[in-house]
Amino acid sequence: MNLILAAGTQTRWNATEERGIILPKVKQLVPVNGVPLIVDIQNKFEDSIVVTNDQEIINNSHKYFKPENSEVTLATLFSTRDFWGEWTTILLGDVLYGRNTRKLIERQKESLMFYGDRGEIYAIKFHLRMSVPIIMAIHGIVSSTDFKKKYGKLWNLYRRLNELDFRKHAIAGMFTYVRDCMDFDNKLQYLRYAKSKEIRR
Repeated sequence: MNLILAAGTQTRWNATEERGIILPKVKQLVPVNGVPLIVDIQNKFEDSIVVTNDQEIINNSHKYFKPENSEVTLATLFSTRDFWGEWTTILLGDVLYGRNTRKLIERQKESLMFYGDRGEIYAIKFHLRMSVPIIMAIHGIVSSTDFKKKYGKLWNLYRRLNELDFRKHAIAGMFTYVRDCMDFDNKLQYLRYAKSKEIRR
């Protein structure tokens, strides 16, 4: 099962026009490879469910699920647990996935692996036997007395599972570095991508 998390608040997007380019109000709908980004991800990862409450994203989804809680990324992930199968891949709806990353995910043998670079996590894939440790890790993070929204990110799930300090950025086990993914956190990142495509034509 492939689950595409697209339930964010768009707080770093918020604009429909930048440098003369009209942008969709929802970043998951920016055009890539001739289609909206969320459609591109679904085309690359078959049997996908888009996890969102946004009607525009739903209108561009083959299958979708409305999460019960999407306040933070880990809450959204936790809401999908009934869909976890023998193998589950967690994808992000604002990432352009490269061929090499897709092949690595497809061929994965380890029971749990995070895919990313020094600054970003782009995907997680896990076997069903890791479901309980993941659920317990998420529960431990969000039920903590000092929980803040910033702790609800995928990095903190990674830190918890690797028993790393939340206050320090470190990468230990269960991590594969990838170089062919692009994260569109904000409009400037997308515009750089669009400009690079223009130059290559």
